[in-house]
Amino acid sequence: MAKTQTLSFPIRLPNAMQAEALRLLDASSIAINEIITDLWPQLDLFVADRSGPAWKQVERHLLRRSGHGNRQERCEMEQAGRLLRAQATRKQVFHTVLPLLSEGLIRGAQGKRPAKKDHWEIKEQVRTLRAHMQDAGEDADAFMAMTNVLEQACNRYIRELYL
Repeated sequence: MAKTQTLSFPIRLPNAMQAEALRLLDASSIAINEIITDLWPQLDLFVADRSGPAWKQVERHLLRRSGHGNRQERCEMEQAGRLLRAQATRKQVFHTVLPLLSEGLIRGAQGKRPAKKDHWEIKEQVRTLRAHMQDAGEDADAFMAMTNVLEQACNRYIRELYL
C-alpha cells in the first residue's frame, strides 16, 4: 500500500483570535464585491489572457484598491479574479448556446404537471452544436458547461413564464 500524507488539517482558531479573523473576512468580502462590481463592465477582459495568477490580471485593470495590507489585498484580488474569469467563461458559453434557446426545450405545463426542461432535447441540441464545432475545428470539450448554461437559461425562462 502506498504511503499518503495529508496536506492540510482542519484547525480551530483560539477564541481570542476568532473575532479578528471574522472581521478580516467581512472586510475582504466587501472588498471582493467592490472589485467585481468595478470590473464587471470589463468582464470580457478576463476571457483572453489567463496566464499567471488572477490577482495580477485584476491589478492591471483596478482603479482603486481596498487599502488593506498587501497580502490581504492580493488575496482579495485573486478571489475576485477567479470569479471574474469563471463568469467570463460562462458568458462565452452562453453566447455559444444562445442560438439553441427556443421554446422547444421546455415541456409546457399539463394538468397538475408543472412546466419543465426537456433534458433529452437539451442534450441533443448540445451534441449537435459540438459536432458542428468539431467540424469547424473549434474547441468542443465543454459539453457539461454548455448543457449547464442551457439548463439554467431554461430554468429562468420557466420561472418567468410559468411561475
